[in-house]
Amino acid sequence: MQIREIAVTNPLGLHARASAKIVHAASRFRCSVSLVVDGRRASARSLLALMLLSASAGTMVKLEVDGPEEAAAMRAITALFQDGL
Repeated sequence: MQIREIAVTNPLGLHARASAKIVHAASRFRCSVSLVVDGRRASARSLLALMLLSASAGTMVKLEVDGPEEAAAMRAITALFQDGL
């Protein structure tokens, strides 16, 4: 299992389009991907669950990845956050 804390840099936070990019990226890998904000966990494969996290700009998100392709998934999703979603 890999865990990394990432800040939401998008000025609009995890809105619908940003969440959709995460869902698309997470769905490409054979592993479990979760985002945790203030103790609330959401599957990165669920658009609605990600949006319900209500992560605004500057929020620290814990990215948890576990499975056979966890390294590649971690790189891809971290890159999304670093590029501002």
